Amino acid sequence: MKKINKGFTLLELLVVVTILGIFAVIAYPNVIKWINDREVKAEAYKTSGFLDEMKSTVSSGKYGMLQVALQTDVYVYTMSNENFSNTYKNVTANNTYKNNQSCGYRQSGTSRNTNLETIDFPINGSDYIVHISPARTVLCLTKDGLLNYNGNQTERDIETGKTVAVFTICSKGNTSRGSCTYRARQDNMYKVTIDKFINTKIYKLKNRNTWVKIDG
Repeated sequence: MKKINKGFTLLELLVVVTILGIFAVIAYPNVIKWINDREVKAEAYKTSGFLDEMKSTVSSGKYGMLQVALQTDVYVYTMSNENFSNTYKNVTANNTYKNNQSCGYRQSGTSRNTNLETIDFPINGSDYIVHISPARTVLCLTKDGLLNYNGNQTERDIETGKTVAVFTICSKGNTSRGSCTYRARQDNMYKVTIDKFINTKIYKLKNRNTWVKIDG
């Protein structure tokens, strides 16, 4: 019996290649968008989790104040209970920090604590996947909650009506450091809000228009 070899004809191969080409054109952008979104979302949750850790640390009473600078390289400064008491609790103290219940970036009495710097947002290298806005968000954590810091981006929480700090995270895939702003309307944008009591919420920008809470 004669053996018949079956194979693809040139026309069949062309059809397959065409279908694959169409699939690549349609699917590839969506796959990239999905990957970028996952990366930014992960950074938002990482930020929220890190702030929860810092809240637990200061609540333990080990430090009087713990200052977190959310920036490309996250810095953490700590203030001893003694320095905190002298600055904010001493009845004879008369300073702007005490009177306004505020803090200053790297203010006197604080020292950098590299042991607590467990996250960052690098601007180059293989870990460079997101942009952040603003360039620096300073959070001064105490057992009683956040102190005021005038340089932060803020908004009013629609659920509580209270002022919260806002930290925005964008994908480097479709933004630059300059275009990643709170007012921008880009794909793959998330924001973390932090209230007076160091509670965080995570929002995702839907359809480049509406912020939708996904956690908190």
